Amino acid sequence: MRATRYFKLKRNKDMMHKAIFKLTLLLILVSFIRFDAFAGTLEMTFDSGVSGESIQSGDCIKYGEPVFTSTAGRTFYTEAESFGIGKSAELNVVQGSNGFGTLGGVINFPSCSNFDDLAGKITKGQEIWVSVRLKFPADFEFNQNGRNKFLRLRAFHDVDGSPVSEGYNDLYINGPSGLGEQPFHYIFEGAQQWYFAGEPNDFFKLGYWNTIEFYLKLDNVKGSEGGESMVRVWIDGRLIGETNDRNILVYADSYISSLYFFTYWDNEGTHMDQKFWADDLTITTETPADRDQYGNPMIGVGLLFTNGFE
Repeated sequence: MRATRYFKLKRNKDMMHKAIFKLTLLLILVSFIRFDAFAGTLEMTFDSGVSGESIQSGDCIKYGEPVFTSTAGRTFYTEAESFGIGKSAELNVVQGSNGFGTLGGVINFPSCSNFDDLAGKITKGQEIWVSVRLKFPADFEFNQNGRNKFLRLRAFHDVDGSPVSEGYNDLYINGPSGLGEQPFHYIFEGAQQWYFAGEPNDFFKLGYWNTIEFYLKLDNVKGSEGGESMVRVWIDGRLIGETNDRNILVYADSYISSLYFFTYWDNEGTHMDQKFWADDLTITTETPADRDQYGNPMIGVGLLFTNGFE
């Protein structure tokens, strides 16, 4: 009787061990599948679209590749310009227009499956890198009434389950350079404290492709107050500015859930019809493999194509 009970207990224990082993194996396999499918990285190459079509879809996907989720009415696929081989995005602004709804576009992270593992929210302690290649015509006229809005990561906090905007972590273009001013200006609208990055010779080389990268480590506490916040800016793989003395969020439970790419010229509108080009727009929350001259992780410039600089 005791022997029978012993073998029953042993068999039950063996079955339990096998079940635990199978469950563990399944979880490991699922985790690999999940990280492969949801890498926390969104890459927009613009190569798969049809020239002349708007680069926009509410679900973030068009022709099998990520696209802007809104406000990209005059942002088109084009073969006229490209960094290397393929297509790029042509950004247009019409004389007198403030550009909203047509210039650049918005990427709402919850709408993009690449960000499902983050529930669409990038939170305190996390890091985000945004990189893009830009080409402006040699005679391009930047905003004559102030700075150009450029890379804008929007912060929120929730009240009674509804998001409340805290404003944008804005990287502005302060151009054209040549007046002794620093070419890129950063501000978090929720804190209203400017940071200026770069020197006059760090401004875009007009008529050529340039790669610019923007990094944030999210915190509502400055480094000088014991926090981990950080802002960095690179141009063509060179670090041209960093500060840990700025708030990125208002509250500890605040978050970032969208990128506004240009989207707005100014209140007065541009003085003429203009266009320029963007390629290889990349957003990631995973630590990139490349490093800058000080050892900081960055997306970097990647491969350089000869015809990409003509």
